[in-house]
Parts: sequence; C-alpha cells; structure tokens
Amino acid sequence: MPTTVDASTPSTDRRLPVVLLVLIGSLGAVGPLGTDLYLPALPEMASDLVTSAALIQATLMSFTIGLAAGQLLLGALSDRFGRRRLLIAGAVISVVSCALSALAPTIGLLILWRAVAGASAAAGLVIGRAVATDLTTGHETTRIFSILGLITGIGPIAGPLLGALVLEVSDWRTIFWVLTTICAALLIGVIILLPETLPAERRHSGGITDLLRTGGRILATRGFTTHAAALCLGFAAIFGYISASPFVLQTMLGFSPTAYTVVFAVNGVGLMITGTIASVLARRVAAARIAAVGIAILLLGGGALCAIAATGAITPFTVLPALFLVGSSMGLVFGPATALAIAQVRHASGTALALLGCGQFVLAGIAAPLVGIAGEASIVPLAVVVTVGGLGAAVCLAAGRGHRGEQEATAASPEHEATIPE
Repeated sequence: MPTTVDASTPSTDRRLPVVLLVLIGSLGAVGPLGTDLYLPALPEMASDLVTSAALIQATLMSFTIGLAAGQLLLGALSDRFGRRRLLIAGAVISVVSCALSALAPTIGLLILWRAVAGASAAAGLVIGRAVATDLTTGHETTRIFSILGLITGIGPIAGPLLGALVLEVSDWRTIFWVLTTICAALLIGVIILLPETLPAERRHSGGITDLLRTGGRILATRGFTTHAAALCLGFAAIFGYISASPFVLQTMLGFSPTAYTVVFAVNGVGLMITGTIASVLARRVAAARIAAVGIAILLLGGGALCAIAATGAITPFTVLPALFLVGSSMGLVFGPATALAIAQVRHASGTALALLGCGQFVLAGIAAPLVGIAGEASIVPLAVVVTVGGLGAAVCLAAGRGHRGEQEATAASPEHEATIPE
C-alpha cells in the first residue's frame, strides 16, 4: 500500500503517473456528476416525493453550496494534515451520503444529504488537484491541469445521457445507487493507489487563525489573484451559458429536450477538444498565450451573441455557432490560468486551489440568475454576462503580465520552491 512519496526531488518537469492522473481526474468529475447525472430525473423526483419543482431544484443548489464551502475548508486543511487521509475521509462520506440520498423519504432529507455529498465531493476536486501540484513541476503542471479539466468536462456530457439511460430501465433512486457505486470504486482506488504526497515537513502548523492568515497572504499575492480572477470570470461566463442554454434552445428556438441534449453534448465535445489542444501545447507555448487565445474565443462568442441580440436574428444558424464558441473556449483557459495562479503559491497549493474553486462557484452563482433577469424569451442578459465576463477575464490576464515572468521562471525551475510573501 502506498504511503508517502518524495515530491521535492529536483527533476526536469516532474510528471504525474497515468494511473494517478486518471484517478485524480475521476475524483474531480464526481462534482459535475453529482448534479448532471440526475438532471433528467427532476420531474419524476418531484412527483415521487410530492414536492415542487423549486424544492427539487434546491437539491442542486445545496450540492453546489456544499461543494463551494467544502473546497474552501478541505483545501486549507490538506495543507496542514496532508492529502491522503482527507481524500479517504471525503470518499467515505461521499459513499454514505449518496446511499442516503437514494433512500431519502422526504425532500428535506434529500436536500440535506445532497449538501453533505457536495461537501465531500469537494475533497476529490480540490485535494486531488493539490496532489497534482505536489507531484508535477514546470510546463507539466499546465498540461496536467488542462487534462484534469478535460476529464472533469466529461461529466456534463456523460451525466445527463447516463441518467436518461438509467431512467429507461429503473427509477430516480437507482441513479443515486449508481453514484454510490462510482464513489465506492473511487474510494478503493484512493486507498490502493494514492500515496501521501505532502510530507510532514512541508505541512503548515497552527490553528484556524494561521489558516486564515495563509489565505490572506495568498490573496495578497498579485500573481495569484489576477490569474485566479481571470479564470473565475471566464467560468462565470460559461456557467451563464449553461444556465441559459435550456431556455435559449428550447423556448426561443423550439428545440426538443433530445435536440437540446445533443447540442449541449456537441458543445461539451468542443470543450474537450480545446482542453486537449491546451495540454498538447503546454510544453511548447507559454501558458499565458494559450489562456489569451481561449479568452479571445470567449469574447468572439460574446460579441456574436451581442450582435444577435441587437439585430434580433435569433435563428439556429446564428445562435448555435455563437454558443459553440462560448462553450468550447474555456478548455484553453482552465489549465493554463490555474497553473499561472498556483505558480507563486505552490507550498500552500491546497489553500490556493480552495480559494480558486470557491471563487469560481461564487461568481457562477451570481451569473446564473442574471441570465434570466429579462425572462425566458430574451437573449440579451446572456450576451451581456458572457461579454462582461470575457472582458473582465482579459483585463485580469493582462494585469498579471508584470508578475508572469517570475511565475513562468518558477514553473520552469523545479529546484525553486515558491513561497508566499510575508
């Protein structure tokens, strides 16, 4: 059984073993699967539990809140107590909470267990990525984060499709038993395959005050904050697209639910393609340049949506290409921007990734209701959210330029252990 690996040995671009890459990516994918898998079952769940659509949708909200809060807490704790034990604990709680979700007799209990499931899924998402930071250096870190984003992106594509297949042969509770099985398999994988990647001498000591102080220092590190803000604003734009797409495609364009699923899946494939391109380019092209191209594509899609809103030319031939640009753009941003943000704060990567993940979901939570502010028949709010998010991301990426040389020098030198300025 693996125990601890030495993550401090100098080498040129330390690489993550493929088996750990797949395991970490799968742990991160539990977050999207935790909501996307049962999206097709929401109407059936409302009927079976004799509740409203709003309360059923509250299960999605409670999971997302748990996911955001869990990242903030568990990422910081992993810098103090190590990665492996917290990942195992999170996986155990995920198994139990998913099983209790399948057995929930009331909507209140289901909302509760989905919140617990979200908090436990955060362990795989944030600590798994901290493990990747522990075990990689240089351009390999950018490449690995791009691949992890690619694996995580499979969830929104495969989740609704798998959930629909389960509903063909069983009921909504079986979907949660499927989730339970997935989490149990990942728990076994963590126990067997994952070593401790943060040796005791590299951990942070102290209590909550020290953890908060570390978080404050990270946020005061401009190189982290600018690139993290660029990623979070881009993510908010994408989440706005995800939230608005059912109404744009089904209400405005008259697509059937099946046609909507196909379009959403195609755009998801676009995200996977750009993520693959980012991982391939990581060793030859500067991370900032890759991220800049992704943000430019996002702005191109936002500009197209603004033109559509201004002219009223809402047709499949105009809307679908614009949504494809928006939906696929962030594959070029996720990995590079994450690597740039983490480069100066590597020795507190768990806390840094927790702040990054929490920021993404906070801005996404703000963007989601904004795209519906003008009702179901207007594309204007979506165009504004995407464009503003893209412009903000571009400004933040440019603002990090003065610190990027130091960051990329850090990434290129495995002997250099970055520290947080006091």
